Amino acid sequence: MAYLRHVENTKGTMSGPTDLQIKVQAEIASERRVQEILADLSDARRIQINRQGRGRAIVTFADRFDDSDEISARIRAQKPLDPNKAESPRNSTLNPQKSAASGVDSAQKELIGIARPQSPGSSGQKARKSAISSRPETRASTTRKKWPAAKGMPPSIENRNPAELNLDDSYQRSTDNGASRALITKIANGWDWRMCLPLVVSKRDDGTLWVIDGQHRLAAAKLRGDIPFLPCCVAVYGSVADEAAMFVAMNRTRKAMNRLDDFHAAIASGDSEAIVIARLITDAGFTVSRKTGSQSWVPGEVAFTSAIAKVLRKHGEKVCADALRTMAEAFPDEVLNAGASMFTALTKLAISPPEAYDPDRMFRTLLTRNQREWASFLNETKGGGDDRAMQLRQVLLMAYEEVPDDPDAATGCADDALPGSAEDWSEVVDA
Repeated sequence: MAYLRHVENTKGTMSGPTDLQIKVQAEIASERRVQEILADLSDARRIQINRQGRGRAIVTFADRFDDSDEISARIRAQKPLDPNKAESPRNSTLNPQKSAASGVDSAQKELIGIARPQSPGSSGQKARKSAISSRPETRASTTRKKWPAAKGMPPSIENRNPAELNLDDSYQRSTDNGASRALITKIANGWDWRMCLPLVVSKRDDGTLWVIDGQHRLAAAKLRGDIPFLPCCVAVYGSVADEAAMFVAMNRTRKAMNRLDDFHAAIASGDSEAIVIARLITDAGFTVSRKTGSQSWVPGEVAFTSAIAKVLRKHGEKVCADALRTMAEAFPDEVLNAGASMFTALTKLAISPPEAYDPDRMFRTLLTRNQREWASFLNETKGGGDDRAMQLRQVLLMAYEEVPDDPDAATGCADDALPGSAEDWSEVVDA
């Protein structure tokens, strides 16, 4: 280190010494040993080596007075020196270099790798700390990390005939759609045992087996008819709710779930909000759809569970229940093409009604058009759910003004309640 500091002070960091120069001047056994010492000193942050092509520039750091450094201890153990030797490890004919930082024979001190600690009474100065002293130790801790207790019981890996495996529709995804059918056919056509990962299966108290994850592989195997068994990871779950919770957890971590698949699984797993929403829907006379595509909806199905959840959290059950019941009575046996927008618009009217607002009169307004016709007023709306709901709210209020206060006067006038086309009315609303 004394020699390196001498070179740094006289030549600067741009022209560091070669390994041979260090070997000769510091009396080190070989150039390989020089490289080892330089690497150790660099690891200990005693020097910084900047490579420049085949050469290098070495920047030295101030002395460290911490004798606990493991790398210094290793250097000390590998190259012991006689502590009684007063001269520098360099050629004895040369004057020993004094460190500018310490003012003592740094060559011996740095190659030994330890500085004599000051006794408490010998000096009032505090030992200086190296920049590395505040860094956390990098060596592995001998204390074992304490992990939370593992959940459940270890599963068994079994080969099971596809006929033994069942699916629970209460939380499983619906495969009655084009995407699922295409996937099942693709798996069946290209069946590859190397890609058939074990199905996650629950063994219930009665001994029956229920697939939690892997229904598309099961469907493909049944479609082929020549797959004698499927590898299964069979475990015991406490209940159907536990199975559903595991289904949600596995699919959420792997890929995004269809919002209605998520909703049905949440019901099966006992999610309180999902259960309340399902009750509100069924109490109004609807059922919860399993399909998100509007082309797949059938009359009496509700797919806008997210819109219901949003209103429920802010305004409670009664507002939601009233809007759903109004829709069920106004649009019986109809596909709810504008269901989410209509529901949200009705709740907005209930929460912030205009002056002298009459819910019965609004109900008669809803009867003037069917769902498809109300949905047509949103064709030009480019915003999201709230924008569409606000647009429909405006349309409903304009139609509301056209409906007579007297219910008897409205008889036979439904066809004339909204004169003009949906496009004409959209232009009025936009204006």
